[in-house]
Amino acid sequence: MVKLFALSLCVAFISVLFARDRKLRPMTSWPLWIALVWIVIVGTRFVSSWHGAEIDFDSSDILLEGSPLDRNIFLSLIIAGALVLLKRRPDWLTIFNTNRWFFIFFIYCAVSITWSDYPFVSFKRWIKELGNVFMVLIILTEKDPVQAIRAVFARYSYVVIPLSLLLIYFFPEIGTQYSTDELETAYTGVTINKNTLGVVTLICALFLVWDLIYMRSTDDSKNDSLDLICRFMLLSMAAWLMYLASSMTALMCLLLGIGILVFMKFTFFRRQVRFIGTYSLVLGLLVLFILCFPGILETLVKALGRDLTFTGRTDLWTDLIDEPVNPLLGTGYQSFWLGSRADSLWEKYYYHPIQAHNGYLETYLNGGLMGTCLLMAMIVSTGSKLKKQLQFESSFGAILLAIFVAAIFYNLTEAMFGRLTLFWVILTIAALYQPSLRNSMTRDMFRRTCAEIPANRGLR
Repeated sequence: MVKLFALSLCVAFISVLFARDRKLRPMTSWPLWIALVWIVIVGTRFVSSWHGAEIDFDSSDILLEGSPLDRNIFLSLIIAGALVLLKRRPDWLTIFNTNRWFFIFFIYCAVSITWSDYPFVSFKRWIKELGNVFMVLIILTEKDPVQAIRAVFARYSYVVIPLSLLLIYFFPEIGTQYSTDELETAYTGVTINKNTLGVVTLICALFLVWDLIYMRSTDDSKNDSLDLICRFMLLSMAAWLMYLASSMTALMCLLLGIGILVFMKFTFFRRQVRFIGTYSLVLGLLVLFILCFPGILETLVKALGRDLTFTGRTDLWTDLIDEPVNPLLGTGYQSFWLGSRADSLWEKYYYHPIQAHNGYLETYLNGGLMGTCLLMAMIVSTGSKLKKQLQFESSFGAILLAIFVAAIFYNLTEAMFGRLTLFWVILTIAALYQPSLRNSMTRDMFRRTCAEIPANRGLR
């Protein structure tokens, strides 16, 4: 009875938020609902995982088979997304030319299927990644892509934050995991593990903070006190979820992202964005310096409540580096954790890893040095675009920069690049976003904005 009451209360709360946002943050077209469904699935757990029982990873063969239910759902969404884009007829040549490094990396992933030991599995995973691009383009080809992104991620937050708390406290068979001796508890909420819950909370919190300090002052919600109360309620829930997730990496990235959002409100800090390359080099040298002095590193890590093995990750990284993979080309798109390689590593590690817990190492294992270099080129290209964008569109550029920087750091301990993850969805948005994808009215606003900034008249 208590569970039913809690469920009813949660559904009512979510329904109220959705109803209020029909005016405050409207979904500007019905195709956005396709993108929202995709993001909810990618940003929580696949539909087949909602029965509450944990998947038995006794053999890596389960990763080869997949779920027919998930396959059919993803295929339906991909076809629907393709039909929407065919109707909208975006300028594909312009999209490619303005996002060259992203698509070169994307095409390389497709080519790498040819040398995978499991080409059909790699192909199916690449098709899902193609669907990811379709969903991002649905959002970015809206008349106002910024408001579309705001509407989609606001609704995503309305679903996953309250529902995660509901599952953790009232449906622990779904929202909580226990160790084999039942002495350790991991809170997962709507996701499949605590680290993913940390990512979901991180991204939702950043979008809520962005909406609170940037967007509310520009529309009808600025005079809506109830909307402000709802925002703070959701942020309070997100803070508690971050505590329950106990993901130190996600927490550090959240604080970093919020810092960027706050600093970008000030003209002085926005002007510093033009030196982002210099700051990145200095930061890289600082990290290298810390790594060269284990005493400093140990002090910093212990201050965060962790050990020098990063919860056993360094042992895994050592074994993965020793794996006999083609150093130039890797094993093929998302195929390293398949077959005998995964089985041998699962025999050694009780938690049966299915990723390298480092996005850069994961890219190397699957794509070799070639794939890693292309990924880095895409990251540098995206960072350069964000730097230019922040000079004329600080509000949207700020949230993209915050999540971009958070993703760069988060991938030091988790693998999120080139995979069907929420972080990769937003990185794809950051990589593909261009004012040229908007309608003519928005482009006129863009030109007027540039004209008001004499120092940036040459930007396009």
